[in-house]
Amino acid sequence: MAAPKKKKGKKDESKQEEKQWLGKQEKNKCRVGIVGLPNIGKSSLFNVFSSKQVPAENYPFCTIKPAQTIVPVPDKRWVHLCSSFCPKSRVQAVLEVWDIAGLVRGAHKGEGLGNEFLSNIQAVDAMFHVVRGFRAKHVEHVENSLDPVRDIKIIANELRQKDIAKLAKMDETLGKRAFKTNEKAIKAEYECVHGLLEILQSGKDVGYCGVHFPAKQLEYIRSYNLFTAKPMVFLVNVSESNWLKGQNKFMEGVVAYVKEAYPGCSVIAFCAAFERKVADMSAEEAEAYLSKHKTKSVLNKVIHAGYKALNLVHYFTCGEDEVRCWTFRKGSKAPQAAGVIHGDMESGFICAETYAYKDFKKNGSTEQGVKAAGKYHQNGRNYVVQDGDVCFFKFSPPAKEKKKKESNRKG
Repeated sequence: MAAPKKKKGKKDESKQEEKQWLGKQEKNKCRVGIVGLPNIGKSSLFNVFSSKQVPAENYPFCTIKPAQTIVPVPDKRWVHLCSSFCPKSRVQAVLEVWDIAGLVRGAHKGEGLGNEFLSNIQAVDAMFHVVRGFRAKHVEHVENSLDPVRDIKIIANELRQKDIAKLAKMDETLGKRAFKTNEKAIKAEYECVHGLLEILQSGKDVGYCGVHFPAKQLEYIRSYNLFTAKPMVFLVNVSESNWLKGQNKFMEGVVAYVKEAYPGCSVIAFCAAFERKVADMSAEEAEAYLSKHKTKSVLNKVIHAGYKALNLVHYFTCGEDEVRCWTFRKGSKAPQAAGVIHGDMESGFICAETYAYKDFKKNGSTEQGVKAAGKYHQNGRNYVVQDGDVCFFKFSPPAKEKKKKESNRKG
């Protein structure tokens, strides 16, 4: 029988959105590392992010190291909700960005402090892969020539070799155990590891090999925290003159290569020097400068691309006290989304009262208007929370809390 033909159009797009998440199963982690060769503008980009850092009081329970920063994820919906509810506190979604020192050839063997840098990459959930697309005599290129596609391949190979070394050891150990036992779990994991090793040895990355992994193997893969399973956003750092002219001869080649080797990944041109200049200006100066040169900053676009690569979206909780974005993995059901606020809300989940932001705006920007239009819904535990939902969760306190309350009443 002939294989069914792929349908074109919107259905193909929906399939892309359903790309398997191969990272750790944390509900809302949003750590992105800036990686690449030395002298390509990584730290310059990080410094621009740092200038946008959210004040510490707006991001509780988080200690930021010098090479880490927290940046807001721009959202006009959140701005509108804040203006509608006029809350005492306003908390938006954020992205955590790490500045990771440059990798070089042989990093997987420890060259250039490679082990330290690779351990930092292991700690993040996605990568901004920066490549150099500018010429500058005073800034040495570690490879002595300018070739962004070659540079992408160098970093990809270092990450791949590190994963190969890790899985090769596991393959050997599990292979011996699988040969001596009839235990299904050991044989299943060996089959998974061996298959992953074959993918990597063929020159492909686990996250972009085109394989749809079964649910049981997903559990294993997520626990391995592989470099090649992490989502990527490719950033091409061009010269300021190229940026203002809106052209760069390397972009076409990078886009073509990424489309082939990393299907679905974003490729964004930016200019670190330009972004730094704009970040140092006042709002009025920046507006005049951008208007004069008929261009704009792409920093928000980069932030959104990182957030999307992590398969993250957010819902809102709204009231007079606070309007807040709560980040969660796309596709999460109501109890898991509630658990982002507190674990007790997940374990004791009763229902989720929700309405869509678009219905809020369409019906007078009031909850009364939403209810009058019949757009205020009560949902059970199988409801998949949507990006932009405004949510109110009902839950039952844990049994211990109930007993405490009962004893207090008796007392």
